[in-house]
Amino acid sequence: MTHIGELRILVPVDVSGMESPPLDVLDHLGAVEVVLLGYFPVPDQAEPALLRDQYGPKATDRLDAVADEHGDPDEVLVFTHDREATIDRIADEYDCDAVLTAGRSTVVDRVLVPLRGDVNLDRILAVVADLLLAGNETATLFHSVAEDADPTQGELLLMGAVDRLVEYGVDRDRVDWRLSEGGDPQTDIVELGAEYDLVVLGETEPSLRERIIGDVLSAIVDALEVPALIVRDVE
Repeated sequence: MTHIGELRILVPVDVSGMESPPLDVLDHLGAVEVVLLGYFPVPDQAEPALLRDQYGPKATDRLDAVADEHGDPDEVLVFTHDREATIDRIADEYDCDAVLTAGRSTVVDRVLVPLRGDVNLDRILAVVADLLLAGNETATLFHSVAEDADPTQGELLLMGAVDRLVEYGVDRDRVDWRLSEGGDPQTDIVELGAEYDLVVLGETEPSLRERIIGDVLSAIVDALEVPALIVRDVE
């Protein structure tokens, strides 16, 4: 069910190393609720409980340090054999709308929102509306149509999405749209993403596990230098 005004995002952080993830974006997202997931990867042949006994205090300190830097969000610490399954499980348990990937953005003024069609569209627009209502960003909705496709369908999709955001209470002046004809969607998103501070992408597989391991979306996220907010498809 789509809801507005209750955006909650999950932020996974590897607490097995000393390096802090680039999460500056958290300080610029406005009044959104954050759940910080500290995960400690456990080799297949090892027992999570044994590593927790050995590294638990250090992992807790590292997670606390990240939380202290970013507004003291809720924290969850997990020692796991399977990072993706853990992200999926914790996102379910905490009813998170989206998962944030780390990336460098010292401001969040411009948000890119690629739309691939009707898949997951309601949830993507609800998250974007929550994001814009919680902060001061502007958003560009983007869609790419194939060379032999009718571009008017893409225009209708984008204009309809803008109208939905306005119905949610977003000022129309804060939203525009761009249509690409005949380009490669993956390349277009990566190249356009460099002009923005945050990219909002929609999960299309039934679980984050498939999304992260999967090909197209995973390749886009890996290629982006800015953080990405992956909207979950849990309907």
